[in-house]
Amino acid sequence: MTHTHSTHPTDDVRASLSAALTFHASFDHGVDADFALGDKQIATVRSSDQTDLAAPIPGLADPAVSIRNGAGKFGDALAFTSPSSSYVVYKAAQNVAYAPELFRGTASLWLCLDPAEIDGQYADPFQLTDKNFSDACIWIDFTKNDTPSDFRLGVFGDQSAWDVTGQRERSQAFFWRLAKVTEPPFAKDRWTHVVITWDNLNTTQPGRARLYFNAEYQGASGAIREHFSWDVTQASIRLGTGPFVGLFDDIALFNRPLTPAEIEVLYKLDRGIVELHP
Repeated sequence: MTHTHSTHPTDDVRASLSAALTFHASFDHGVDADFALGDKQIATVRSSDQTDLAAPIPGLADPAVSIRNGAGKFGDALAFTSPSSSYVVYKAAQNVAYAPELFRGTASLWLCLDPAEIDGQYADPFQLTDKNFSDACIWIDFTKNDTPSDFRLGVFGDQSAWDVTGQRERSQAFFWRLAKVTEPPFAKDRWTHVVITWDNLNTTQPGRARLYFNAEYQGASGAIREHFSWDVTQASIRLGTGPFVGLFDDIALFNRPLTPAEIEVLYKLDRGIVELHP
């Protein structure tokens, strides 16, 4: 009898994930990305003022942001240790699979924090945009006007298209673009895996973004019909806007929305995304 070797399904999934990976920052070898189809370098933006984005400072340029050795889910972590108007960015060009005719993808990251330590009303650990939170942006945030804090996923196309009343976050059109989780599972003594997927943006079909914690589905945004118009040379992966206080680890971007089975594989990786490097 002839025996043929059969590949374990997880091996096929890992190969597919590896092919879809566009960016990975582990923070185990410094602050720059371990793997990137675009620019690997991290930079600091001193404030939320849009003009500061034109000239980010290479590297970490605020003492409130540092690498904390051995504090990560896997190895070291990126730590935002005190409230600050600074945040850090990586260039989105090629690291995010933006396209004007079909914009789809996945972001995966680990967070460790106590939301009660965040000052102010809102803090966004993660944003993808070339402008701001309400204009062609995908983001997650903690709301500090709720006790305990809610966690939200926001997905907003061009503000000129959806915000016809000019009210931005005060409009009903703002809120149905959100997915909200009350009493999310974040704490200083444990890591939470956060995954965002998005699909069908910049098509004739309604787009949506979906949220997962620890490989469990949490909900989806409303249908997004407006376009995402980016100047990709100005777009960035933004970490720690808000001001944010907490730890990041193992941030990755993929060029398509991952399936629930693939997200579970990410969640269960023994050494993190480094296992998927092409």
